[in-house]
Amino acid sequence: MTALAKLGQALVGWKGYAMAALAGALIAGGAAWTTQGWRKDVQIAELQRDQQQVRADTNAAVLDAVRGDIGAIAAAAARAAADARTLPAHVGEITKALKNAKPLIAGCRPDDLRVRNLTDAVRAARGAAAGYQPGGAVPAYTGSAAKP
Repeated sequence: MTALAKLGQALVGWKGYAMAALAGALIAGGAAWTTQGWRKDVQIAELQRDQQQVRADTNAAVLDAVRGDIGAIAAAAARAAADARTLPAHVGEITKALKNAKPLIAGCRPDDLRVRNLTDAVRAARGAAAGYQPGGAVPAYTGSAAKP
């Protein structure tokens, strides 16, 4: 007997049906496996696309914030440059007023004008160090009022 004839006799009856069912199940399982793989690949690609979109939106928001900060820094630098041109004139006025004040007699207390000029000079120096505009409102001194 040939091999083909032996195979034909083996597949006759219930054994043939069982082999056909097993082959069909294997083919159907392989097809289902492939289909599920394709579906999962699509889902993974969608998740990756969504994640990339979130990253792009976040990066765009951060970039807008950085651009705004750069604009604020540029505006502050322009204001500082304008203030730097006027600051020497203000300091010069205060210096001139201090030099033209009447000299004190030894052991004498300074008068109101001299104290005011000294106070203005100190405020101008503090304001320049803190970056305040000259001639603008100077915040109140918040140091301790008690004397040691």
